[in-house]
Amino acid sequence: MAELPSEDGANRGPLPTIGQIGRYALKYRIGDGGLGTVYAADDPLLSRRVAIKTLNLMPAGARTPLETDAREPFNAIFLHEARAAAHLSHPHIVTVFDAGLSPQGAYIAMELLKGKDLRALLSDGWRPTVGQAVLIIRRVADALAYAHSKGIVHRDIKPANIFMVGRTQPKVLDFGIASVAHARDSGGAVGGSPHYMAPEQVRNEPTDRRTDVFSLGVVLYELLTGHRAFEGDSLAAITGAVCSFTPPSADEVSTAVPPALASIAARAMAKRPEDRPRSARALSRDLHEWLQAHPEALQSGEDDAPAVERRWPQWAFGGLALLGAGLIGFGAWHGLASSPGSEGVAEQPPAAQTTRVAVAPTPAPTAATPMTIAAPAAATTAAPAAPIAVGSGVLQLAISPWAEVEVDGKVQGLTPPLNQLSLPAGRHTVTLRNSGYAAHAIAVDVEANESVLVKHRFGP
Repeated sequence: MAELPSEDGANRGPLPTIGQIGRYALKYRIGDGGLGTVYAADDPLLSRRVAIKTLNLMPAGARTPLETDAREPFNAIFLHEARAAAHLSHPHIVTVFDAGLSPQGAYIAMELLKGKDLRALLSDGWRPTVGQAVLIIRRVADALAYAHSKGIVHRDIKPANIFMVGRTQPKVLDFGIASVAHARDSGGAVGGSPHYMAPEQVRNEPTDRRTDVFSLGVVLYELLTGHRAFEGDSLAAITGAVCSFTPPSADEVSTAVPPALASIAARAMAKRPEDRPRSARALSRDLHEWLQAHPEALQSGEDDAPAVERRWPQWAFGGLALLGAGLIGFGAWHGLASSPGSEGVAEQPPAAQTTRVAVAPTPAPTAATPMTIAAPAAATTAAPAAPIAVGSGVLQLAISPWAEVEVDGKVQGLTPPLNQLSLPAGRHTVTLRNSGYAAHAIAVDVEANESVLVKHRFGP
């Protein structure tokens, strides 16, 4: 799905509600894509505007949606992929806040961005300089390397899934969405967009991180030359070209492209995975070294990255094992500062500013129904917490933008996606850590069979 908000009115005043999905109040439609519709919506829990992406279960060529029973496996894939993406925290990956299944269908809540995707920019006639093209692709490669270190392969890298929030500031969209699309349309075949698919995808062979390297090489070729590497007047012709046609070298298509850079693009587009750079990290390194050797390729002002990059947690990139998951990062990311040292935390944290609500039993699930875009009769309440053991309560978390959560000195996970914990009744010390800010510690009194909500926002 290509559409994501180009939000020119992120700070506009109150807007009428046109529908409801989960806890989110839909405000207006942003766009439609092959997998559904994107809306701008308000999150009442954290008082922010987000993008809501819904899942369209209309198979390719069909006139009616899938029956309710047939939707379940696709919803499961969609939510599994979305929750995996929610664990990704990287400056060049769109942030996923939440994912869920409501009576209106499956959905993802993500950050609302300003800008346009590369597909739209190229269609508008925009052409990056050679230096800008290299920077954009290098940053996407960094994002993919980080995702690959978490075991996530994108499988649908293309200009429409690279959203530009600045001249050289990309955000990668739609991790895992290709899995849903091809499960829906082709009985489980894994693939991507035909012009950017790797040969192993066309042949429905196993894919890995080198599949993303191929697709990114195709995008690099297009940015450098202004032409797609693989063309055709039918799907069969395009996929045939992907498997058997070797495009002319980028420096032959455009004399502005240095031969060494053309060679990097050609190697990334090698037909056999073993002939490509072994990883997105390796491709990023090749591009970084080329930029270092050719500083004249990037003129003053062409790179609009902030002077001080956002401080991202060291564990997001390094080799630290966290949360019992044994996450192995891909090493230091070019240009990013390390995580600061442990921040001071008060020995006796203040009592939390909390809200208590009774814990109700979880209702039986209802069959999914088509989403109706109409003003809701009344505001809906948050979904009830899952059943809890006697003598325990539920700690609900509403943290912005994210935090590592500790309870009584033990790491529990990241929020989002973590949004609630079952805890024994009694007083607990909850510590929230975000690498850009001082740790925030609070004392929380959990009562049996009740829910307590902790809200905190890092930053202004």
